[in-house]
Amino acid sequence: MILKTNIITVKTITIGLKGKKALAKNGIKANIVKVDSTKSQEGCGYGLEFNTRDFYSVITVLRENGINYGVYKEK
Repeated sequence: MILKTNIITVKTITIGLKGKKALAKNGIKANIVKVDSTKSQEGCGYGLEFNTRDFYSVITVLRENGINYGVYKEK
């Protein structure tokens, strides 16, 4: 079964690692991925990829932990 995923962009790999750790503490699995910076909201080169069903939980956890993010746009 193929799961649908979303990507939230972050400015640096360090912020990505912080986000991944915060998500894991809340039971959300995420992977750090390299993204095409021309498709990201802020020209970011890294992102957190996660299951689409967790979208609102991911946003909540990142906000609660003060982690800035952007939205990756598939084209």
